[in-house]
Amino acid sequence: MKSLASRILFASFLCMSGLAVAAAAQPEPTKPATKQPESTKPKTVGDPYPLSTCPISGGKLGSMGDPVVKNYDGREVRFCCNSCPPKFEKDQAKSMAKLDEAIIKDQLPLYPTDTSVVSGKKLPEKPIDWDYNNRLIRLADEVEKADFQKDPAKRLATLDKATVLKQSTDYPLKTCPVSKEELGGMGEAKDFVIAGRLIRLCCSDCEKDVRKNPSKFIAMIDAARKGAAGTKDSGEHKDDAHDDHKH
Repeated sequence: MKSLASRILFASFLCMSGLAVAAAAQPEPTKPATKQPESTKPKTVGDPYPLSTCPISGGKLGSMGDPVVKNYDGREVRFCCNSCPPKFEKDQAKSMAKLDEAIIKDQLPLYPTDTSVVSGKKLPEKPIDWDYNNRLIRLADEVEKADFQKDPAKRLATLDKATVLKQSTDYPLKTCPVSKEELGGMGEAKDFVIAGRLIRLCCSDCEKDVRKNPSKFIAMIDAARKGAAGTKDSGEHKDDAHDDHKH
């Protein structure tokens, strides 16, 4: 009886061992692959690329198809073709310095204030002209750069406010340059500042069109301002001529 019980116990042990071995031999179920987060482009901080030409070839953007858009630490740069970014990046510091020079030269005549947007101090005779991600910033000294970067959105908002104030009085367009709708026809116009220019839009939705092709709308507002200035000068000359005319 004891022998029979021993046999049964031994058989049970063998059975359990066999099951354990079989289980161990089974491949582990494949775990579903963890979905990796899609890589995102660095967010552009500041203005989109404002110039109408490629910083390498000097060719007009769009003349070789859609511009190639690159982002360098939050700063947008546009090129005429795929062969230009590697040339730009070969000596990126030198390329950026040259680009800064072009943007500062373009925006300097439009700068709206003679005080620092950081400290409020009166700018010296030779201020620090600094290109912060495609926008000219004039500072009282080099130290103010660090203060600016602590809250660039706040400083840019101050500069935008000064630009709107200065350019509102003789704003030359009565219609939205994107939709061609009359300004004010869809409620209060949206003031948008880019590359030191005030551009008035019929609504917030139009801003994305300006950001998509900034040089197009910058050229439009520049031409309109130039035309308005020419008309004003012409009118003044006519008044002078009329005063000199003897009846």
